[in-house]
Amino acid sequence: MNDFREKVQNEILEIEKLHNKCSFDVSVRLGKTYCMLNIAKRFNRVIVSYPNEPIYNSWILDADKFGIDISNITFTTNISLNKHDLKQYDCLICDEFDTLSVNNLEYIVQNMPENVKMFSGTPPINGDKRWYINNFFPIVYVKKLDETIGHTSKDYRITVHLIDGKNTLLKLKSGKTWSEHNKIKWLEDKYYKTNNWNDMLILINAIKSSKAKFDYLKQLVKSNEREIIFVETKKQCDEIKLPSYYSDNKDSEENLIKFQSEEINKLVTINQLKASVTFNNLNRATVLHTYANYSKAQQKLARCLTYSENNVADLNILCLKATIDENWVRKSLKGFDSNKITFNNK
Repeated sequence: MNDFREKVQNEILEIEKLHNKCSFDVSVRLGKTYCMLNIAKRFNRVIVSYPNEPIYNSWILDADKFGIDISNITFTTNISLNKHDLKQYDCLICDEFDTLSVNNLEYIVQNMPENVKMFSGTPPINGDKRWYINNFFPIVYVKKLDETIGHTSKDYRITVHLIDGKNTLLKLKSGKTWSEHNKIKWLEDKYYKTNNWNDMLILINAIKSSKAKFDYLKQLVKSNEREIIFVETKKQCDEIKLPSYYSDNKDSEENLIKFQSEEINKLVTINQLKASVTFNNLNRATVLHTYANYSKAQQKLARCLTYSENNVADLNILCLKATIDENWVRKSLKGFDSNKITFNNK
């Protein structure tokens, strides 16, 4: 496993030297941060752009772990990137460049330092962001998730549970009822007519808080099997009545430690946990909701992909059948091997 990771890292660091401005499409658990730290060592003044605090923390932890001096690095969030004069730096390194906005990319192009190095495991597939990457920071190295199976990641199978919301009845203020399926379709039609972002948010929230999906989830996770469960709200965390990890839960850190040590078999959480958090003997994840985004899907599902010989990760995703939710799920899984995905009608 270490030989494979080191081989990939050496390839990245050799190829990077040949291109002043380039991007790398590198999957999880291959040491992207380690590579970026080593790239930063070659320059006097470096600015690093990152999307969130866990990513920043991974830089600090890895710098300490590998004994790399980062006094030459200025760190900035993507949101604040446009406040910096990039031309004052020898190199810009963008961590998870798929999270950069089009405005970020436009600003980088207009204020280009001599060297720009971008890394992501889930680069944009198309659209304006992909256009900027192709034309200014072309991808020069690719190592996808399925290439790491048997080396740094275990194999996997994904089951998409297609849930029919027609039998779940919701009460209107008038006292009448309608099915959850009809409510979602009504919200979809409203959004398509208005193309209003607020209407899209209402639709997303309705799907995230779907009673049909949540009721099915509660039944699905009843086994004693070791499992991480991703929900969408603090209320759902509390209602599922299992040990949980989220910001306002005073028991979060204790639950996390117990789950890592295998003292408990279930952990419910919202979105992704801290960067660099890993779990032993974890082969099962259940996801209540995923967006039309491969990056978000991989971040959740990859928690179970730490390599262990002869094990296969059992990954479960719930979605509302014959709605926009199903379209989102299918799109989010396009980066995974279709031969390992089963759609299960419920």
